[in-house]
Amino acid sequence: MKKSLALVSLLFALSAASFAQTMPAGADPAIWQKALKLHKSALIVDGHNDITTPMYDEGFDLSSDSRGKYHIEGTPFHTDFARLKAGNITGVFFSIYVSAEYATTGGSMERAMNLIDTVYREAEKYPGKMMMATSVADIRKAKREGKVAALMGIEGGHAIEDSLYALRNFYRLGVRYITLTHNNTNNWADACCDKKPHGGLSDFGKDVIREMNRLGMLVDLSHVSDDTMRDVFEVSTAPVIYSHSSARKFSDHPRNVSDEILRLLAKNGGVIMINFYPGFLDQRNLDEDAARAKKFEKEIAAINERFKDDPVRLNEEVRKLYEANPIYFPPYTRIVDHIDHVRDVAGIDVIGIGSDYDGVPWLPEGMNGAEDHVLITYEMLRRGYSEADVLKVLGGNFMRAFEKAEKVASGSISGEGIQRKMQQ
Repeated sequence: MKKSLALVSLLFALSAASFAQTMPAGADPAIWQKALKLHKSALIVDGHNDITTPMYDEGFDLSSDSRGKYHIEGTPFHTDFARLKAGNITGVFFSIYVSAEYATTGGSMERAMNLIDTVYREAEKYPGKMMMATSVADIRKAKREGKVAALMGIEGGHAIEDSLYALRNFYRLGVRYITLTHNNTNNWADACCDKKPHGGLSDFGKDVIREMNRLGMLVDLSHVSDDTMRDVFEVSTAPVIYSHSSARKFSDHPRNVSDEILRLLAKNGGVIMINFYPGFLDQRNLDEDAARAKKFEKEIAAINERFKDDPVRLNEEVRKLYEANPIYFPPYTRIVDHIDHVRDVAGIDVIGIGSDYDGVPWLPEGMNGAEDHVLITYEMLRRGYSEADVLKVLGGNFMRAFEKAEKVASGSISGEGIQRKMQQ
């Protein structure tokens, strides 16, 4: 058995080596070598990865080579074990994404349970590559052992079906954050992109936040309305996160975060983990994408009708249409523009990385998937960031916030200091 595991580990290392990152055109060779060295040593946590959905729905196996392959909806894969290894990503929050349709048709909790089971089964299948992680200590252990630390975050608070009992059981199963809403408002929290009947959080929603604090489960504010964000900052006694959001300065999308809210985040001691979706990174991409969809509305409708019984072909034809009519995509350096801005508004200590790999249809120009994480390290060093600050962004800031949430839950520290800062 030990020999078999050793062979698997060797093959894993060899496959990762084949991803040797090519230095970007025009890059400074000295800074590039420095970036490679620093990146390899870093403890990196990615706040949001949607590969879980195709793992369950499409039977995707993380040991597969996903390069050049497409999801059933026609978008490219970004993640597999070798690509995570090449990107030196230790902690991955596997998204337990429960779409809005389950909020109306039922089965939200069951959907979440199925996805959670999928993550556990993958870890059981590949113990030499992946381990379940529920704490800061687990992430550090995975780093020492060269494994992927599989964390889980529920995306869509309707998955708890308005039950604190369910919330507690999800925590027992290993869920360590809940995105309070997806784009849909639920019975206790307003979403970014839906009706807003609660004006933020309902009274029960505030109870949810308090219980999450008590448990040590991080509150995730990606996808919620601005008023919901403000309410959470008033209630939470532990640091909160945005698992995959960006700065509104560069793209005026409600999924992004305003400067006002970023300042509240700094007082809270939480972390915003920058999303790689081009539409959230850049207003021009967001506008051109919307204009293209409108321009080809009839063509897309015709494709939908013609291939309504063949979703693979349907999405392939839509993808071909879009590829024949390209739009502007920002370069990967735009990610660091967001890091720059958040640093200037709220400080270096509130920034992390939440790629949204396999949950977005495209990545910025120059990025293909998880193997390209080092580009962020390079660009930050090129702009003069210290190595210590780069390490904070790659994972250190998240680890600090997560550890503080754990301590608030255990009672070893008080959350009163956070509330005093919020009131100042």
